Amino acid sequence: IKSLSTVLGAFFCFCLAASMGYIINDWVDRDRDKNHPVKCKRPFCTGLISGKQALIFCGLIFTLSLWLTTLFAFPAEFLFYLFLYLFLTVAYSLYLKRVIIFEIFVVAMGFVLRVLAGGAASAITISDWLFMTVFFMAMLISVAKRKTELQILTKKALAHRESLKDYTISYLGQLLWCLGGITLVTYALYTVEKGDGLVYSLIPATYGIVRFFYLTESGKCGDSIKALFEDIQLLLTTLLFFVFLSLKIYL
Repeated sequence: IKSLSTVLGAFFCFCLAASMGYIINDWVDRDRDKNHPVKCKRPFCTGLISGKQALIFCGLIFTLSLWLTTLFAFPAEFLFYLFLYLFLTVAYSLYLKRVIIFEIFVVAMGFVLRVLAGGAASAITISDWLFMTVFFMAMLISVAKRKTELQILTKKALAHRESLKDYTISYLGQLLWCLGGITLVTYALYTVEKGDGLVYSLIPATYGIVRFFYLTESGKCGDSIKALFEDIQLLLTTLLFFVFLSLKIYL
């Protein structure tokens, strides 16, 4: 494993890159976000932050990121994933988000690149099963978000997200269950590969996904992080899952 300072430097560098991507995306979506009951309160929608200020801030973040790449001896593989993530994020914000289905894959790949970059920075090999689990889980969350938007925004859905015009609640619901099953199977195979009783973590993982589906049907998964902290059952299940994993890994 790489030195802790290098790993932390890589972590902050990727955080900065992700922040810049979110700023660009929010600026591009500022007019459409006004049609969303929650996103309409974002700084760009309210006029609290101007485009010029956002551009300056992005420039500072990019400069700081470049400085970190010279300060730490990051592996070439990590830098490749970092810049690929940036390219994919900008491409998504400017065009790819309008391409039905493919836009979900792009979002999922963003999460996968985070994992691959972490593995490269820490010199830890990412399991193929873990790669697939993260990919399908990210797709599941993205589909749940779009399904919730269709449910709560109704006629305003298209005005908020252009790709929603080609989706139906029925199609997204079927896709959600399909991805949930695949995610659990790939994670189960990952735990079997690792052994040491890790397979028992499948119990809270399964409950968490089933609970997440329930919340999605209730229109509460437009923001997965918010849904996690607002639902006590999902929060406790997630904590139990990570505590169990931590005990297995570090004890």
